[in-house]
Amino acid sequence: MTDMRKIVIAGAGAYHFAPAIFEDLFIRHHISAELWMVDAELDMAELSARGAQALAKAFGVEARFYYTTQLHKAVFSADAVILCSDFLDEGAWKKDFEALDAVGLGKQVRLRGGIGGAMQTLRALDFIADLAQQMSEECPDAPLILCANGYSGLPLARACECAQRFFGVRTLGISATAEQTRRRLSMYLGVAEDNLLVTCAGLPDFAWVTQLRDTARGVDLIPQCMKEMKADSREELSAQYIDWYGAIPAGDRVHQDEFLADTDLSPRRTVLPSSGVGLADYELRKRNLALLTVHGPMRPQGLKAWDQIRKSGLTSVRPVEVLRALWGEGACKVQSLAMPCDGALGCVAPGRFVEVSAQVDENGAQGYAVQVPIELEDVLEQISLCNLLYAEAGATGSRNALREAMECDPALAGVDLLYAEGVVSDMIEGQRDRLKRFF
Repeated sequence: MTDMRKIVIAGAGAYHFAPAIFEDLFIRHHISAELWMVDAELDMAELSARGAQALAKAFGVEARFYYTTQLHKAVFSADAVILCSDFLDEGAWKKDFEALDAVGLGKQVRLRGGIGGAMQTLRALDFIADLAQQMSEECPDAPLILCANGYSGLPLARACECAQRFFGVRTLGISATAEQTRRRLSMYLGVAEDNLLVTCAGLPDFAWVTQLRDTARGVDLIPQCMKEMKADSREELSAQYIDWYGAIPAGDRVHQDEFLADTDLSPRRTVLPSSGVGLADYELRKRNLALLTVHGPMRPQGLKAWDQIRKSGLTSVRPVEVLRALWGEGACKVQSLAMPCDGALGCVAPGRFVEVSAQVDENGAQGYAVQVPIELEDVLEQISLCNLLYAEAGATGSRNALREAMECDPALAGVDLLYAEGVVSDMIEGQRDRLKRFF
């Protein structure tokens, strides 16, 4: 029991991420650990802890469990922190929309780029910076693993830059980009998902398909996919980017437009993104965790509950596998890893966070080299610099860094910079309770 590692799971009730974490900890790898389950909702934190305890007991894993709503109470002396939290704040998003719509900039209410993306970044990084600062003081050797699926409002590249570059916390991010792209293109092309080999590369939330093969037939599907998208009225935005950049947008939908200047084909209406996970889904998750707690995974009712939990999660986002690799317990391959560029993406400056397929082992992450079309190179470099500057602004509260980020932000092309600065300054003032580093 003395050799137990302390692992903190922030967002323990995360609908998409928790199943793989539990499965890897207790079923696949039997990891003896002190687990701290943290969730904004106390009931979910407790149910997650008790459900995990039932799995550990059933599979003979020695573990201790704690739960809380206060992340700062859990982090002390941690050996690793896994962050799966949701950063979408509907109240703040509404304030963004009202402020921007009032000055005729409603199209800047974006989750990722432009003024809306800047505000979302600063709010999220206020939390990330607090966590990273605490980790740097109380558990400086612990890795921080950030999980993102495109819906949670976490600006993955900027969050990683913030924690690692400005607070010295070893940070990696895992996304569902490749898995979501495979699912989307499988349906679009009518190819069985198991037969579709997909590789994506670029930046987090701004990734592109670099390989698309039907493994059953040994066929490169990129030419076919591009041709069909250009002829499909539903895929006009994808077709535009294929013409511009020679690449198919990755992800479960096209959202690369949020990082770029508005065009005639950009979506006309900005809405709060939805993960498709509603209140009923979370209530079912709680019920299943309760059944798992009472019956355990070996009895019919508990087994059925665990099976429903397991099948609701993402299969490729496995932070525990990454931790094991970093601890020297076996290398792993990650389909979509946010990591400092090590030359795998030659057009991005070394050290800036990119998203590529990679291997992780005790020496860290090593990206698999990938070539992107030359038309993408400048925009990838520009957005990566933009991510770095926004990360600096969020980590330090620097108005200068924020101004520089806005100046190079492609999503603000065509918007008067001085005017945009004034608008953002007013928005920051209106949300100062969420942006304490600026005050």
